[in-house]
Amino acid sequence: MARPHVEFIQSQIIPFTQGLYGGARPEIETRILSIDSDDGSSSTILRYPAGWARTTPHTLDVDEEIFVLEGAVEINGRAYGKHAYAHLPKGYLRESHSSATGAVVLTFFSGEPHASDNSAPTADFDDRRLMEYVDTLTMSPHMGPRKHMNSGDWDPSGTTHKKLYEEPETGELTWLIGMAPGWWTAKAEIHPVVEEEFAILGDICFPIGVMRDGGYFWRPPGIQHGPFATWGGALHLCRCKGGRFATDWQDTDGPDWNPPYTPIIPPEYQEYIDAAGEYYNREPGY
Repeated sequence: MARPHVEFIQSQIIPFTQGLYGGARPEIETRILSIDSDDGSSSTILRYPAGWARTTPHTLDVDEEIFVLEGAVEINGRAYGKHAYAHLPKGYLRESHSSATGAVVLTFFSGEPHASDNSAPTADFDDRRLMEYVDTLTMSPHMGPRKHMNSGDWDPSGTTHKKLYEEPETGELTWLIGMAPGWWTAKAEIHPVVEEEFAILGDICFPIGVMRDGGYFWRPPGIQHGPFATWGGALHLCRCKGGRFATDWQDTDGPDWNPPYTPIIPPEYQEYIDAAGEYYNREPGY
């Protein structure tokens, strides 16, 4: 994977550009959170204008994984409202795709997306990898040890977990984690795989700053991170890439509840931060 280490940036300061790279949806806007320069896989936020529609049956040549942040989209007659999730493998047939009201959708592609008119799924479509619709709001949260995530004897008290998708061959995961107000841990972590995270709601104190709503990171394997704390609680969408998730726990002296913002980012992200100033890195105004 040829993606830079991004940890972390508030996504609101990354500009939208017109169209979806690869040309599949020229009418929408795209905010690229991170992208692989070799294979074109990416993590994005897509903004669909009200009334957008593509009614021609078609497929994409890559996987598309979605989580609706605002508004709603329709795919094959099904409405995907706020916090709906899907994993649509390459070759999945979209008989229709639209957004009557407009939508903002956190979207992950497994490569540069290209659309082809088709009346049936393509030959490389694998229905074992299809998670067509999940209403995450009605899922029952898991509150105990996460043995399928190799969490060891870590105490998960104060957190909740919802597993959204697991790759049948590689074991790669997508999940939601919730943290209660005032939660903290003195443990730091190291993972053997990429960990990616998007802050849907709330705040979390890292040693390198406070990530708030819209915060994003892509962290390569083998990098120690933590400990963590949250003032008001948080809800994050997480992914691991490159194999099965596992954690090597490291003891620390405990979290910093007021860490300065010292991100690990490539130069172009620093330009966004410099242009935004302190707007997305400050305490709420009361």
